Amino acid sequence: MDIVTMEIPPVVWGARMILGCALLTLCIFIHTLGLIMIARLATHERVNLRTVQSIPFASAAFAVCASGAAVLFVVQAFLWGMLYVHLGAINGFEHAISFSIGAFTTYGGSGIVLGRPWVLLSEIQAVNGVIAFGLTTAFLFTLGNRMFPKP
Repeated sequence: MDIVTMEIPPVVWGARMILGCALLTLCIFIHTLGLIMIARLATHERVNLRTVQSIPFASAAFAVCASGAAVLFVVQAFLWGMLYVHLGAINGFEHAISFSIGAFTTYGGSGIVLGRPWVLLSEIQAVNGVIAFGLTTAFLFTLGNRMFPKP
């Protein structure tokens, strides 16, 4: 049987679609909640006052916020990696995390290729990554405009 033309039963395909969309929703919730928490810390009165007074402090605060957003990406890649291992799509957590980060960034350079039955999940994860990167870009752009206002 040719792997490319191997049919996946509709019930299995549908279950994986639902599972992938559920994890995508959870990850976007985690990402949004995390960005909101980072924004609240970054726009706290004391931090806001210091950023207006000191460009080095504002730069450091912005770097911390960007690092916090990066941690959110790692958390999501971890969750997807756990799913791949749990479902038996990838053997070994190290490989699952490597693949997951590649799928999340749509880079895909881990050298790990999922079998045909699991490709749908990695495609949903790539959508998750695109949405999360879009949210983070908008967040950092807005935060930068607030922390570094034009004179």
